[in-house]
Amino acid sequence: MLANWSLRNRLAITLAVYGGVVSFALASIIYIASHDLEARIIDDTLTAELDDYVARRQRNPHSLPERTATIRAYVVADQGGTAQVPDEVKRLQLGRHALTLNGVSYRAAVRVVGNQRFVVLYDTSALQQREAGFLVLLSVSVSLVTIVSALTGRWLAARVIAPVNELARRVSELHPEDESAPLAEEFPWVEVRRLAGNFDIYLQRLHDFIERERLFTGDVSHELRTPLAVINGATELLLSDKSIDSRNRKRITRIARAVNEMGEITAALLALAREKGDASSRSIESNVETVAREVIERYQELFQHKPVEVILDVHQPLMVTVDHAIFSMVLGNVLRNALSFTDRGRVIVRMDQNLIEVEDSGPGLGTDKPDYLFKPYVRGNHGRNGAGLGLSLIWRLCEQEGWRVTLNNRAAGGTLTQLRIVPDEPEEP
Repeated sequence: MLANWSLRNRLAITLAVYGGVVSFALASIIYIASHDLEARIIDDTLTAELDDYVARRQRNPHSLPERTATIRAYVVADQGGTAQVPDEVKRLQLGRHALTLNGVSYRAAVRVVGNQRFVVLYDTSALQQREAGFLVLLSVSVSLVTIVSALTGRWLAARVIAPVNELARRVSELHPEDESAPLAEEFPWVEVRRLAGNFDIYLQRLHDFIERERLFTGDVSHELRTPLAVINGATELLLSDKSIDSRNRKRITRIARAVNEMGEITAALLALAREKGDASSRSIESNVETVAREVIERYQELFQHKPVEVILDVHQPLMVTVDHAIFSMVLGNVLRNALSFTDRGRVIVRMDQNLIEVEDSGPGLGTDKPDYLFKPYVRGNHGRNGAGLGLSLIWRLCEQEGWRVTLNNRAAGGTLTQLRIVPDEPEEP
């Protein structure tokens, strides 16, 4: 929960807690000191009253005890004591005591002189009421100080982190592919300037990387298309030669198909370098069944040495708007994986609505964590000579296009790959 709090709220809460703790500590010290001072004053008053009453009794044994609104005095003795001494007072021993008579709280002081005990009581009920009121006042003061600290802390926090918020806003408006003015020069605060300088360095490195990537993808696109176009033109000329026999014509046809596949692979790989929604994406409406038949025909020739039957099961025709090269590459890699790990049996390509499933009768994934296989250079326990890049490429292409791909072990053995083509939502007018 704390991880979702803003820095401003954290600073405000910190100052509020600090103010509350400090004010509570001060209030506690004031209350304890006040209570101790009042207790000392009462004890001093009781001592003075005892001295006075003992002196008067020594001068006049019949002197009446002190009785005011707050003071009461008694003499406890077998002979010569005061009349009507409460039983609670009679039981008091030498020293200071706290007792309650008829619901009224008293502080008592007892002194023994000869065979007499002198007792002076001080009514503390009014004092306790004042202490309760004082305690309420201190509690309200602590609450007010805490609230004021929180509000002040929130205001101060807003002022303190305003440069950081401004830096965050400026950074959010930047695009690595664009040239931008240095941010560090616009912030006079040392810490924020250092942070802005680090952002400048990072953005410059990111900008340089994007530029190198753009140049690389442009060079790849240009340099590969030229030799592929030459090979494609040569195969067209050879196929137009009537003197070539059927056996060589079949070989030339395979070369022409491979050249077209290389062009599609190049386009698909270059698509990974484009941002999603790039205008250069060549998305067209494609018949998934047609693409699947092309891919099956291609890989059946590569794996014709295996006793594996490839079955295309179309429950419902599927038309999607996709980049043909990317879709062909994704489906081709899924089918190639299935054929690579199936020594005998069958591979079924099933289509239904927006779902494409490829299941095989191979040994399975060999792991209980299928998602881990989508990481680069990771192979399952049954991996053979692969580099562990095929599934990673599938995952990245699907992420690029907004599709979902999953791997699972079949209960009957083998692997089930599910590719869900998420259709584009129509734009709101």
